[in-house]
Amino acid sequence: MDSPITREDGGILHPRDLRQSLERDLEQLAIISCHEHHLIPGQGERVTLDYIFENSYVSWCGVEVGSSRKERESFIRQVGTNSYYQWLLAALQRLYGFDEELSADNWEMVSERIAEKHKLPEWYFTVLQKHAGIEKAVLDAYWNPGSDNGHPEFYCPTFRINALVMSHNRQVEDHNGNNAWQLFAPYGMVPSSFAEYLEAVDALLAVKKQEGCVALKCALAYDRSMAFAEAAREDAEAAFGRKDAAPGKVKAFQDYVFHFVAEQAGVLDLPLQCHVGLGKIHGSNPMHLVPLIEKYQSTQFVLFHGGYPWTREIGGLLHNYPNVYADLVWLPLISPTAAVQALHEWIETARTSEKITWGGDCWTPEETYGAVLALRWVAAKVLAEKVQEGYFSRQRALELARQIFCDNARRLYKI
Repeated sequence: MDSPITREDGGILHPRDLRQSLERDLEQLAIISCHEHHLIPGQGERVTLDYIFENSYVSWCGVEVGSSRKERESFIRQVGTNSYYQWLLAALQRLYGFDEELSADNWEMVSERIAEKHKLPEWYFTVLQKHAGIEKAVLDAYWNPGSDNGHPEFYCPTFRINALVMSHNRQVEDHNGNNAWQLFAPYGMVPSSFAEYLEAVDALLAVKKQEGCVALKCALAYDRSMAFAEAAREDAEAAFGRKDAAPGKVKAFQDYVFHFVAEQAGVLDLPLQCHVGLGKIHGSNPMHLVPLIEKYQSTQFVLFHGGYPWTREIGGLLHNYPNVYADLVWLPLISPTAAVQALHEWIETARTSEKITWGGDCWTPEETYGAVLALRWVAAKVLAEKVQEGYFSRQRALELARQIFCDNARRLYKI
């Protein structure tokens, strides 16, 4: 499998040249992002460099941007080696025309360029479509579950189901501040019993599909453990509507409703996107979902973020279960090194080449563009190494890239 790759003139193609050649080809591929949290454009807030950092994963580093020269120097010094920062910086350099490192000296200049561009109504989608090459995006508007941000021509919504699982009474909210009764209200649903609650959940999911949702989204790893036991209905029912429900009964309610939702996802033919890895990391191992994957074989479980740090477990699940998909979403931003290793292994272990997708998982167009740059970097490196090793041909590498970037998502979500 180690035969050398040759150029058209018969010479040996250097690995670096092969990778650069693939990178150029990848830049021409259309992309469907399977997961974004894009904030609604044109809401009046001035978009500056500070705004972009505050609405990016760089803010998760826990370092304040500040406004003084000293504070900005400290911010860059502390977060400058983080992967989130590096890919966002790469996007900003390309979009706003500067090559040097970001510094306290050029901060205001870059910020003003950003603000001027964002005065143009078309700039938001110019970044996403022209620069990032994104054709469509699946939007997880957790502040308004099921919304397409008023742009159905670009966004296909997913419906976040956390509140349905967490709200055993009218006062309980999920980590985003959503409550099931608030989601039911626009449709005149006011369940007064557990049986009626399940009927309302069933009806709401069906309505959301009719309204254009292409998937269901589970982000419960930010609320609780992803270990969902087989709960007795009477235990789940005992928690319904009660403020004083025992913790064990509350967990039974959550477990029972999530099983119900997972089953209905299969009935409705809506892929179930599951956040695994990170979050409440003590309970977010993707292996917790194995019992559900085995029980609800008609449901397509799309496992997000490579399950980082459990990327190898995702490879094993891809190998064993035909109803499992792996989404690289967020992973190249978290750690391109981990993404490279994961993609190498998933290519080898996935039952078919249709099982791998990608998403940006960002709030701003700039960070999504950075996520695209990270994806291209990771994909070019992995595919070049596979071709150089003789694992498959350059043509097959590009076919696979086209699947991961766009075709698999189009098929899975029927976009």
